Parts: sequence; structure tokens; C-alpha cells
Amino acid sequence: MTDTRISLTLTFASDDKPAIVATRVGEVVAAEVAAPLVGMHWTAFDLDEDDTTEEPDWEAVAKEREAERDGAYRERAHLVALLAVLDPSAVITYATDIEEPGWQIVYLNIGGHQASWHISPRDADLFQHVERVENDDPRGHWDGHTTEEKYAAIAGHTVELMERCGPECSEMHRGGFRCKAGSAG
Repeated sequence: MTDTRISLTLTFASDDKPAIVATRVGEVVAAEVAAPLVGMHWTAFDLDEDDTTEEPDWEAVAKEREAERDGAYRERAHLVALLAVLDPSAVITYATDIEEPGWQIVYLNIGGHQASWHISPRDADLFQHVERVENDDPRGHWDGHTTEEKYAAIAGHTVELMERCGPECSEMHRGGFRCKAGSAG
């Protein structure tokens, strides 16, 4: 019988931290994390094979996982930047809830609900078009929404736009143009 060891990496979304990443090798140790699971990756190592006598380069594995995470955040930042272009009320301000310098928060209004995202310093270049406000500007204040509430509001607004506009006018939404139904309300 083959003896197998598994490396498991779980990524959790969190309101207070952009991501929590937990990696366990061998026996998975349960930890209480009050955040939704947003990603999972596992790798099996066959311990009976001759080439598995050496311990994997865990530093290289960690760097690979970090690069994957950063790539996913960069992709998300591109999409949030697109949403910010489409929202004339979008603003960005420096994040006071993260100790690392350069972190920002972008605030949008989607379907009458505030939506906000932390923006990494490495993704700040994507948000040069967004109006920068000081931390005392009320447009740059978090209204208390949770991550779950934010995505529920986005899903609801998506359904509302589809019902109001329908697929027949999707061509008008390209290039920043909006049909009459999509710009109402």
C-alpha cells in the first residue's frame, strides 16, 4: 500500500485582511477561521517513490502559492478598476485599517449599495483614473457592509439589470455606453 502525504492550501476571504492562507502538510490540522473559503489547492506526494525521500522545497512552494494569490488579486483589481470607471461616484482613499503603507480602499455604488475593496500597493496603477479623496471625506467611509452583503447586492443588481435591459441591448453596454433601461434608476 502506498503511503501518501498531502499538501493542502486553503485561501479564505476576510473583511479585515485581504486573504488568509493556511497550508498544512501531512495531517491536516483544523483551525477555526471566520471567513469564507475562496480557494483550495492540494498536492499529493507518494512517499514510497524513491524521489520523495527529500523534503520538498517548502519555501519555493510558498512562493509559488503567493504568486498564484497575487495573480488572482491582480485579476480582481482589473475588474474592480473597470467597475470604478463605470461608476461616476467611485472614490479611492488610503486604508487606515492596514498597517502596511500604500494600501488603499476603493468605494463604489452598485445598485444603490456601497461596495468596497482593499487595493494592494502593487495594483494602485490600475486606479489612477479614480478620484482620490482624503480619509475625512464621507464618500470614502465604509458603511459597515460585509463581504457577503456586498456580493449579494452585486448579484441582485446583476439580475435587476438583466431583467430591465435584457440581452438584446447588451451591444449598447460596450465601450461605456448604456441603453435607456440600463441608465434608468
